[in-house]
Amino acid sequence: MTAIDSTLRNEILNKLKKRNNSENGVHSHIIKSHSKLTELNITLKQEINEVKMENQRLVQENIELRKSSGSTTTNASISVDKYQLFEEKLLKAKDEVIDLQKRLVDQAQQVISLNKILKEKDDELSLKEVKILDLESKSELLKAANKELENKIAASEEQIKLWKDEKVEMELQFNCLLQKYNKTKEEYQQILTASLRFREEQIEKVNKLNELEAERIQLKLKEELLKAQTDFSHINLNDTPMSIGASNHRNLKMHAYNIPLVNKAVYKFDCNEGEVNAIKYHRNGKYFATGGGDRKIKLWELKDGKADHIGNLIGSNASVASIDIDSENNLIAGTSFDFACRLWSMNDHRLRMSSGDVQPTHTLTGHTNKVLSGKFLGVMKVVTGSYDRTLKVWDLMQKACIKTLFAGSSCNDLVTLDSQSIISGHLDKKIRFWDIRMDPPQSEISLQGKITSLDVSSNRNYLLASIRDENCLKMIDIRMNQVTETFCCEEYKPGFDWARAIFSPDIDHQFVCAGSADGSVIIWNSVSTKVEKVLKEHNASVISLAWHPQGNHLITCDAKKKAVIWACK
Repeated sequence: MTAIDSTLRNEILNKLKKRNNSENGVHSHIIKSHSKLTELNITLKQEINEVKMENQRLVQENIELRKSSGSTTTNASISVDKYQLFEEKLLKAKDEVIDLQKRLVDQAQQVISLNKILKEKDDELSLKEVKILDLESKSELLKAANKELENKIAASEEQIKLWKDEKVEMELQFNCLLQKYNKTKEEYQQILTASLRFREEQIEKVNKLNELEAERIQLKLKEELLKAQTDFSHINLNDTPMSIGASNHRNLKMHAYNIPLVNKAVYKFDCNEGEVNAIKYHRNGKYFATGGGDRKIKLWELKDGKADHIGNLIGSNASVASIDIDSENNLIAGTSFDFACRLWSMNDHRLRMSSGDVQPTHTLTGHTNKVLSGKFLGVMKVVTGSYDRTLKVWDLMQKACIKTLFAGSSCNDLVTLDSQSIISGHLDKKIRFWDIRMDPPQSEISLQGKITSLDVSSNRNYLLASIRDENCLKMIDIRMNQVTETFCCEEYKPGFDWARAIFSPDIDHQFVCAGSADGSVIIWNSVSTKVEKVLKEHNASVISLAWHPQGNHLITCDAKKKAVIWACK
């Protein structure tokens, strides 16, 4: 038995003793009175019996005296005196008996009252005994619970001891890791310093190369000027400057404005697996790139009206959403549903000499949702628009985001006007105009439906927006920020939130073109807004399309990996 059990037992025993003394002290005078009354009752009963025996003896003597009363007169006088004496004793005995009986009745009444009180006390005592038994059972339960708690306390103390040991061990490990962290931090600072120094050296080298290139261009210009000064054989002296300018202007107009209206499918081929979300021509018109659900950007070479597959740009972890090509720096940018934008080298020699699959040179991560559009912005910069409601500007030299524009709505498409100006289309039915030197948009245009795509005319004066909820296209004068034309027809219905619409590449943007959910390709006249041609060759929703830079043919791609080359026949 533990010390706690012994203390609890002694405490219960002392309390029981105190209660017994208190209850006995209250009832002790009743018990003593009862005992005295019982003894007195017994004494009175004995006295009554003696008085009764005396009375019977006296009665017997009286009878004998009466019998002997007639024998002699002398004896009669004596008997009379005795009789009177006996009568007095008898009366006195009767009075004593009556008094004793009264006292007996009183004593009996007291005995009854005391018995009643005693019974009540016995009942109370029985109840208290029951309570004592209940308390004893509870005491046993408490003892068991106490023992269980003691066992838990002992186990907890053991666990605490183990935790203390683990804490000491963890503190040692933390100190070791802290030392490693501090060492790694110092190494990182050293590497960062070396990297910055290396970057500065590279920048200096690039600047020197740029200076050399500028000097080379200047020398070439000087040589051409000297050659032009010495060579006049190509000039007709009979032509005036005005006639020369007019002739050149007519030639330019014939080349820039007269684009043939495509009307026939000349080549149909399987493009990317699944949907083909994006297609983009290189500026030279010799190559084009497609991207889609197979997570690849495929490169194609156009030969004799047919497309030859020449390589794949891999690295995306989800569907490719958009493509843009920087022809000057031979870079291709592809955005993806995996929240990233990637860049690959478009070096012709490298593509031809590679095994077919090329890894990205840059991966730009920072968005928190799928990136639907990406465009080159000036020199060595890219801007991306995402469903995380932001636009991000990236510096390819630093390989980092240098500006984040908060649009407040998911971006489906964007276009760039120059190295500072961006136009973005959003699901909240608004087109926003940005200058990256300022955070809020410079202006907004609200339309009647969510914007699925944007395209800018070759003269940078007009913007084409596809409106999915209204099933129409809007042409906007960028200089006035006003809608100037609306293009719609029964066949046109965009099938995706990123279904594209485009201007023709001529300087007068003679046509606008878009694909529909039923596989139709609709071409409108940009001046009259009338439908010029409805092309039907696809069996699935047309998502992306691209006009050849010279405008002599059109390529359209659908949601079931098919691509069609259209030409004028």
